[in-house]
Amino acid sequence: MRIGVLGGGSVGLLVARYLSENHEVTVYVRRNQQKQKLNDHGLFLSSHTTPCKVKALMTNELKDEECVIVCVKQPDMNSVLPLLSYMNEKTPIIFLQNGMGHIDLIRDIAQPVYIGIVTHGALRKSDHIITHTGKGIIKLANFSGSEENLSAIIHRLNNEFFPFQIEKDWQKVLAEKLVINAVINPLTAIFEVPNGDILRNTYLMNLAKELCREACYILQLDYMDQWNHVQTVANNTKENVSSMWKDLKSNRKSENEAISGYLVKKSNSAVPYTTFVYNSMKALEVKKGINE
Repeated sequence: MRIGVLGGGSVGLLVARYLSENHEVTVYVRRNQQKQKLNDHGLFLSSHTTPCKVKALMTNELKDEECVIVCVKQPDMNSVLPLLSYMNEKTPIIFLQNGMGHIDLIRDIAQPVYIGIVTHGALRKSDHIITHTGKGIIKLANFSGSEENLSAIIHRLNNEFFPFQIEKDWQKVLAEKLVINAVINPLTAIFEVPNGDILRNTYLMNLAKELCREACYILQLDYMDQWNHVQTVANNTKENVSSMWKDLKSNRKSENEAISGYLVKKSNSAVPYTTFVYNSMKALEVKKGINE
């Protein structure tokens, strides 16, 4: 299958690397330097010595594909969505974003849309080298397509080393991932600690519990179930650096608006802990001169 992966970050490169084993993959990137690196040297998984062959194009060179997987982060969604309007109306489009800020943006897309989450850990070492830091799964649910087509897509994408799983309720899938992101991401970014520190540091754990409680209240999820899930993820990725902290360190705009910001706007009552980390992240971005 001809697959277009939109975004050359850690998730995009990881997805492209594994899918390239059985499919013809084109990675669409924003910088010509990354395009040249991928085309000249191939895409390396850091645990392997041999690169895989992928084609790289600029995002504005997006062409017809049999499937498009959108892996850009939330702040970049507005710039890539207009490109999708030129795609064939039957081309399935898969969105793999943290947070839920993109939902209102994709409601009017003409193509069949499927929404998912990524539980893998990934670290982009360079423009063409990706490290798989934690084995996981990609969960996909139907948004505006059909269950039958989604099953067919997953059947073609799935492999034992990079599994895909179908889910019935896209809202529940995104909400559960949002809780994890709303707890781990801002705390690790603000305090500049790896994920595991929210369990190792008693005071951070207390903050994490309150953030989890508020997120579950807003999203109408069971607190104990989600707190157990947060602990599992934090423990399994204890030495990992969260994407939000990586963004701050690299002077890139974070997904704060789509994670903590989404919860603040959705809440009908005061959520002091979530509001505090949301404003703290905004303040850190201003301090570092990161543009709105």
